[in-house]
Amino acid sequence: MPTHAASLSVRSSGKGTYEITCQIEKIIAESGITTGTATVFVQHTSASLVIMENADPSARTDLHAFFDHLVP
Repeated sequence: MPTHAASLSVRSSGKGTYEITCQIEKIIAESGITTGTATVFVQHTSASLVIMENADPSARTDLHAFFDHLVP
């Protein structure tokens, strides 16, 4: 089974969410692998990876509101 490894750096301007779907899709496409599993790992103590539906723009707004309430 073929494997591929790549790194992706995301510059941030503080708290918030950052859409990385396009960057991940590009890395996968460039790998030439068409079937398999992609593993995304965040190597930072104050960052997290959220996988969510992006069809409704209010979902991201709701997520921001929740985090602002949880950690003002």
